[in-house]
Amino acid sequence: MQIYIDTELWVFAQKSPDSSKFKDNAEYKRMLNFHIKSKEFLKEQFANNTISMTTHQLCEIYHALGFRGQKMEPAELMEYCNKLATNKIIIWYTISNDIITQALNLSSNSRIHIWDYVCVLPLYNDVEIIYSCDEHFKHETFQSLGPKIENPIGDWITL
Repeated sequence: MQIYIDTELWVFAQKSPDSSKFKDNAEYKRMLNFHIKSKEFLKEQFANNTISMTTHQLCEIYHALGFRGQKMEPAELMEYCNKLATNKIIIWYTISNDIITQALNLSSNSRIHIWDYVCVLPLYNDVEIIYSCDEHFKHETFQSLGPKIENPIGDWITL
């Protein structure tokens, strides 16, 4: 089965939360749960499915892991991104000018940032399921694309 996995799930899977960075133990446990569920989920998907990604999404993953919050070491980050870029079960999609125009229009009408559209529009016709924990994916513009949208970690978050 061909699927799409939203950026935040990749990020949760890679970043094990540091308890010392949390004032609230409940929030730490919530993030640890996201990490564990996302890591297991990705392992399952790599074993059983074909994953669709856009080149833009790889840039999002690189940025989120290397420049946001708890940062990966540059060498480790490059190795991880290179493994994704060369993985045989990932089908890569590029972003055309038509996709950008469509994403701009959808973003303008929905008031949802453009990045989710840029990641999904090139590939939604080819995937059966879109996996995300981003609240934006519950919006009618994503729901109307066709693929089923599922949240593998259970909690919806707003980014």
